[in-house]
This record gives sequence, C-alpha cells and structure tokens, in this order.
Amino acid sequence: MLQLDAGFAFSCSDEVATVSTLSFDSIVLAFVLLLVLLTLKLSIKIVPQSENWLVERLGKYNRKLEAGLHLLVPFLETVRYKVSIQEIQLPPDPINAITHDNVSISVQLAILYRITDASRTMYRIENLTLAIKTIVNGTIRSVIGKTDLDGVQSNRRHLAQEIEAELQTVSDEWGIKLTRVEITEVDVDSATKEAMQVQLNAERKRRGQVTEAEGIKQATQLQADARLYSAEKEAAAKRILADAEAYAVTAVSKAIAEGGASAVEFEIKKIQALAIQELSKGNNAKIVLLPSDVLSALSGTIGKIVSKF
Repeated sequence: MLQLDAGFAFSCSDEVATVSTLSFDSIVLAFVLLLVLLTLKLSIKIVPQSENWLVERLGKYNRKLEAGLHLLVPFLETVRYKVSIQEIQLPPDPINAITHDNVSISVQLAILYRITDASRTMYRIENLTLAIKTIVNGTIRSVIGKTDLDGVQSNRRHLAQEIEAELQTVSDEWGIKLTRVEITEVDVDSATKEAMQVQLNAERKRRGQVTEAEGIKQATQLQADARLYSAEKEAAAKRILADAEAYAVTAVSKAIAEGGASAVEFEIKKIQALAIQELSKGNNAKIVLLPSDVLSALSGTIGKIVSKF
C-alpha cells in the first residue's frame, strides 16, 4: 500500500513539472511574440499625404518623414511631432490702426499659410499662431500708418502685397509660406462714417451737376453744329442759284452778241407772252394789263385783218 502511494506521488510530481515547463515555455513564447509585434509597431510607420513627421533619436532631432512607408530603429527612434502641411487660416480678428491722416480704423485680414519646413516650425517657435498674429499686427500698423484713409479704402490689394512682403522674411525663418493675404474689411468709427457720408453725398451732387453741365454743353454744341450745317447748305444753294443765273446771263449775252437786237426783242416778247399766259390762268382775273408795245402789235395785226375783209 505504501509502495502504491509512493508511486502515485512520484507520477504526480512529474506531471506538475511537465505542466510547469510548458507554462514557462508558453509565457516566453508569448513574450517574444509581443516583443516582435511591438518592435514592428515601433519600426514601421506610414505617413499620410497631408502630414510630415519629425523623428528624434535619443531625444535629438534626426530627420523628417514625408508621405509613404518608413522604418525606424525601435526603442532608439521615436516620432516626436506630426505636422500638417495643409493650408491654415488665421482667425480673422480685428486689428486697430491709425492712418496717415489720423483716422482710427479697424482692419480684418484673411491670412492663409502652410508649413514648408516642419523642423523649423516646431523647434524654432513655441506658439506659431500667436507669433504670426503679433507680427501681422505690427506690420499692419506700420503699413497703414503710411497711408491715408482713402488710400486704404481704394488700394487694399496693394496694401495686402506690402504686408505680405513684410511678413515673408519672418515666415522663412519659421519654415512657413504665406499663400494669401487680403484685407477683407475696413471699419471706422461713427463720426468718421458720418463725415464720409457727407463727403460722398457732396461728391455725388458735384458729379450730377457736372453731368448736367456736360449735357447742356453737348446740346448747345449740337444746336450750333446744326445751325452751321443749315447755313452752309443755304450758302451752297445760293451759290448754285447764282451760278445758274450767271450762266443764263452769259448765254443771253452771247445770244445778243451773235443775233443782235432782233434776238433780244424776240426773247423779250417771249417772256411777255409767258407772263400774260400765266395771268390769264387765274380764276379771279377780271382785268389783264398788257404792255403798250403788245397793244400796238395787236392793233396792227387786227387792222391788217380788217383791211383784208
């Protein structure tokens, strides 16, 4: 009986030792697998298209990772920063400034930028947005202080270009690029608005008066041109009539020179006959006055007719 108990105890101890060995091996294998998975996780990095990653080795900046698949040295290299390279817009906060003609205005700008050198952006400046806003405020006050209010209102694009040029030097040091700078709004106080409205109304009235005067001037000019044109046409007509009469006189003079007095007498008789014919056509004509020479000619003709009978 004792022998059976001793044998049973020995077999149980062997089984326990075997189970313990298997458990230890499983733990080691699981630990190795976890270590391999962790190593792969720390080593393989996939960077998206819209980002740049900054890698540090033992706490020191080593390199920049762009879009794609990358391998790191596990436990020695780590991704310290993930930086977006998309365009970023600054909050359009109003900025107070004074123009060259001492007018207080409030300006709002639309400023867009993107990061071109992530290492400079992350290691040279602590708060990029605050730094940009501070530089923008100072630059705007400097540029607007050189320009009067009318220039600010009418030359916004030119002022935005000046502001962009001033900011570009600082932006290069911080690894950013300004992609768009625009003045979106210029606001003044109520008193200045009222003065501007009065000036605008006066300018509109002046322009209306100028337009009306220009209209009167053009109408007067057109009337004068019309009268001049009419006078020129009348003068031309008179010249034509004078030329015709001169031609007729010349023709008559030529006929007189060639035919003598008989030709002149014939023409005069013909003109008298035509005149008498026109007078006799009238419905109200009761008495027809005839020249004495016509009467004598008619009496001679009638006497000859009577003597024949």
